[in-house]
Amino acid sequence: MQAAYKRYRVILVLVAVLGLVLVDHLNSPTFAFNMGKGNVETTLNQRDSTACAPCGAPCPSSRD
Repeated sequence: MQAAYKRYRVILVLVAVLGLVLVDHLNSPTFAFNMGKGNVETTLNQRDSTACAPCGAPCPSSRD
């Protein structure tokens, strides 16, 4: 009796489906938003590049 399916074909189909899901996820607006590319100000975007503290707070000497 011959098997109705081959194991390697099932694995290839599952890998193809996983690839399609991954491509869809990486191109989704939700993923872009979570990565800070959704045209929304996030905490990482709002950090002051001239700040001396890692949290983005201004340096004490520059406060007036």
